[in-house]
Amino acid sequence: MRSNYPKYDKYSKKDQKKKTDLYGRLTYFLKNSKRILKIAIGLVILGVLSYVIQLIFTVAAKGLFP
Repeated sequence: MRSNYPKYDKYSKKDQKKKTDLYGRLTYFLKNSKRILKIAIGLVILGVLSYVIQLIFTVAAKGLFP
């Protein structure tokens, strides 16, 4: 059964049951690791940006309302 979204075909249960060789599993692992690392870096950037914005507003509030 194919879905309407082609990018989700690689996650179908039929493909997961196929056995792959060591090279295939290693490349699959590295692709997933790369994707997770990108997400983690994005979360760190968002956290730092949020902290800087909060710091700016805290300093500005103390300056405006002593």
